[in-house]
Amino acid sequence: MTVLTPSTWTVPEARSLTAQLRQVATDGDAYDGIELFTALCDYLDQLYGGAGFDRLLSEPGRLELGGLIHRARGRARTGSVLLDDNGVPVDLSTADADPVYDTLVRLDQPVNAAVTLAQGRKLAADLAAADDWQGELGRALQGLFTYLDHLYGGPGAFTELLSPDEREQVAQRAPKR
Repeated sequence: MTVLTPSTWTVPEARSLTAQLRQVATDGDAYDGIELFTALCDYLDQLYGGAGFDRLLSEPGRLELGGLIHRARGRARTGSVLLDDNGVPVDLSTADADPVYDTLVRLDQPVNAAVTLAQGRKLAADLAAADDWQGELGRALQGLFTYLDHLYGGPGAFTELLSPDEREQVAQRAPKR
């Protein structure tokens, strides 16, 4: 299955069309949506082991990849984007760091320069309500979020990006397609 439901676009179509639409949308929500879509696909490329995210995994493959993601999550903190009173980044890798706070930091970490994970779902919904290609882009983004939620354990579970080390761990054991 390759359709990014509720979109009618397949994964390859969506990747190709968003690359073409990048020339049309130069700013605003549509541009941010294209950038977010590209960033999430790049993220899935990494999780797939560099083989290229060109289709959705079947249920057994999703469960296998989801298990790998679950085991890798949280082994290494991403670090904080918060600065202390002296302008020094707060180090969340220490033993006394607050893991709940780190989860919030991951939720607010940028997926790309303009959009965080927390903002990405709202952007997808706003675009999905539009007409034309922008609505289809929003629905394709919603499909990506749903797919990532499934890989992360269920509805709303995609709340953080794995660190580069965690991504590499997952990619090394990712199901072969």
